[in-house]
Amino acid sequence: MRRAFLLPFLAIALLLSGCGSTRKVQEDFYPKGQPKYSIALDKEGRKHGLETWWYPTGLRKYEAANVAGIREGKYAAWYPDGKLWYEGYEYHGKPESTLTYWHPNGNMKSEALFRDGIQLERRDYDEEGKLLSPKVQASPEITPSLDDEAVNAGEVTRLRKASLQIWSMRVRRTVEGFWVLPKQFEKDRPYRAVAKIKVGKDGKILGVVWSEKSPSAAFNTLAQNTFKRIKRLPAFPPQIKDETLDVQYEFISLGKQVPRKKLEARETTEE
Repeated sequence: MRRAFLLPFLAIALLLSGCGSTRKVQEDFYPKGQPKYSIALDKEGRKHGLETWWYPTGLRKYEAANVAGIREGKYAAWYPDGKLWYEGYEYHGKPESTLTYWHPNGNMKSEALFRDGIQLERRDYDEEGKLLSPKVQASPEITPSLDDEAVNAGEVTRLRKASLQIWSMRVRRTVEGFWVLPKQFEKDRPYRAVAKIKVGKDGKILGVVWSEKSPSAAFNTLAQNTFKRIKRLPAFPPQIKDETLDVQYEFISLGKQVPRKKLEARETTEE
């Protein structure tokens, strides 16, 4: 059985602006002129600096700082009425410290503690503030011996799956930092290109094969150039003992026919 990961990338069309300096800013506006988003870029086209999104009302929707295409430091998002939705921290592209979500009524929804990208604890609450699940603790260094292998097998599997999910999110953010889709594709038909990437444990890209290309040569070139610009993906967490992993990555432009959805990542299994 061979493991693979499906990382759907629902691309957000962006408009480049700025002068010939080493920094650029991507901006877009709502039909009535209110700012929709502002994203700072470095000279290589990666997210670098402040990224802010707004609701049509002018209230902030999301804000984060990026460094060389990776989210770094504090980030947060808000509900349309201005109440805090979630708030967290990342260090070198990995979750760190506390990630907190709130219900629309202002009560805490969940609180998770991370260390070096690994979730150590989590608590969930209902809208009235009642604890729904007990505190979950996990050691990121579990390595079962011959005697306790059967006992710890389930815990090791759970930790490996959690580590893979975190790693897949870091891969997605890395690719997202290099993927810039011109605004012209927002008014065009939907396009889809699928790449299969073999990645070494140190994050080195060992090979890229395109299993599906879109009818647009321009869109395909943009997708291909993204991986040409990426020198290395995030290294595997300690809990992943594999020497290599196969990753399937989808570049999708939804065009004008389908509403945009959230970015997401999920694991798949190939026989």
